[in-house]
Amino acid sequence: MTSGRISLLVDSPLRDMLLAARELPTEVRKEIAVQTKKAAEPIWFEETRDRAGTRLQQRALVNSARVGVTQRNVFLRSGSVGKTSKGTPVSVLAKGAEYGGNPDRRITQRSRKGKRYTRRMSGVFSAPRRGGYVFNPAVRDSTPRFQSLWVQTATRTALDHLELKGK
Repeated sequence: MTSGRISLLVDSPLRDMLLAARELPTEVRKEIAVQTKKAAEPIWFEETRDRAGTRLQQRALVNSARVGVTQRNVFLRSGSVGKTSKGTPVSVLAKGAEYGGNPDRRITQRSRKGKRYTRRMSGVFSAPRRGGYVFNPAVRDSTPRFQSLWVQTATRTALDHLELKGK
């Protein structure tokens, strides 16, 4: 899957926050990451859930949506963790669920006894879409929200820590 990135080459509140966070004590930086993850997970689940149009997209992309936070990044993941009810790893289905597939594509398979046969992919996946159905639109639309959230959370956590330390 792809990821969205924000450039820190231009002046922005996020760039200023990241530069200031370098000077904070380690426990404050860890607390910023914990609080950011706690606030970001519901947003990410909501963004992916609202875009899933099929059960396959729901199972492969929404149910496996995860947020990871480090001191330098917020990672938005989907389609890599878990299995479907039939035991198929989600990672096998994620690309087709996100970008679709050609229904006339021929697939050569083998039976359990070793006999080769060819079948069409049919309507398993949605029609091909270069921009994606769930993950890419969710990243594109939620990146500004996460940027704002991260700055607000870091500011609030740092100020809370300094206020407690001052007492």
